[in-house]
Amino acid sequence: MTSPLDSFWAGYELTLARIRAEKPATLAEIAKILNAFQEPQAGAAFFGNNADDQLALALADAGWVVGYLEGDYLWEAGNPASGEWIHYVEGDLYEGRYSPPPQYVP
Repeated sequence: MTSPLDSFWAGYELTLARIRAEKPATLAEIAKILNAFQEPQAGAAFFGNNADDQLALALADAGWVVGYLEGDYLWEAGNPASGEWIHYVEGDLYEGRYSPPPQYVP
């Protein structure tokens, strides 16, 4: 008997396998794959880092150049073929390079 947790992990692994196999070169292509697994939260797509195998690793295998900014929860990646940049903030994937929010000054 399979549990909902078993199907979550199967979907997680399948999603990363699709990233590696399909080698998406744009955010739109990535979002199409990720959004088939989980609905987006705040960005164009959402994919939580829930295991040792993570989205950044799959994208690197698919040809993206990944730069970690603070850890596995904040990174950006560029695709040499398309010239497109994306950034990842705690599961949410956004277009373009990361730009920190303006600092609050009272």
